[in-house]
Amino acid sequence: MPYNMDHAHGTVMILSWMVFGSTGVLFARYGRVLQLGNQRQLLGKSIWFQIHRLLLSLSSLLTLVGFYFILVHLRGQWSNLNTSNKALLAHVICGSIIICCIIIQIWLALYRCHPHSRFRFIFNFSHRIFGSVAFCLSFCNFFLIAFYLSIQHIDLVIIVSLWTTWVIIVVILFEIVQYHYRKASALMALNTRVSHMNAEPINHNARPDTEAGTHAAIGNQRLNKIKLFLFLIHTIISVAFCIPFIVIIWHQT
Repeated sequence: MPYNMDHAHGTVMILSWMVFGSTGVLFARYGRVLQLGNQRQLLGKSIWFQIHRLLLSLSSLLTLVGFYFILVHLRGQWSNLNTSNKALLAHVICGSIIICCIIIQIWLALYRCHPHSRFRFIFNFSHRIFGSVAFCLSFCNFFLIAFYLSIQHIDLVIIVSLWTTWVIIVVILFEIVQYHYRKASALMALNTRVSHMNAEPINHNARPDTEAGTHAAIGNQRLNKIKLFLFLIHTIISVAFCIPFIVIIWHQT
């Protein structure tokens, strides 16, 4: 049983961060103007928010389950911090910080204030900071465990390196698409303002029509399809790296 719990720990952590965590974080950053067909909402909420919440909830749940598995494997005792293996020691420390961040994130999500509250910026800042710390440390922990495990050590390092490289590439691609979204939004906002000025007396105190810009970005079907395609490709590639990683974990003695 301890043998299975040890490997189950690695399995759920890989699923949690390589698949659900990474995709959920990308949706929070790049999925805010997505449409599915003509729909911008799902069950009364924005599509990006529903998907982000679902994926990160699964990621948090699996992370806590993985923490439980390793506690069972160690019979409720903390890992030996006096170990001579520095990679294992660092893995334990990073994992502990991730667990703390996850617990704080759950607390923040349960007690977040209204979106229009004057204290909302505190939630937004805290949510992003703790989420970013946990996500970045997950990369560190994958590399640390790859260096720690003895069987197929090189294969593990290659898998984690390729997956990390892919995440960097997909972020760059999303940023390029995001740039074109902003450019299209600014152009539409400018055109709308010019139209208003031509149709009505000039009002120098008028504010830019930012909503027009937002709708322009959402209405750009080509960019919307590109983003959906990138999300799909990222999910497929993450699963593709996840499977051999898990198989190698279960071959460890």
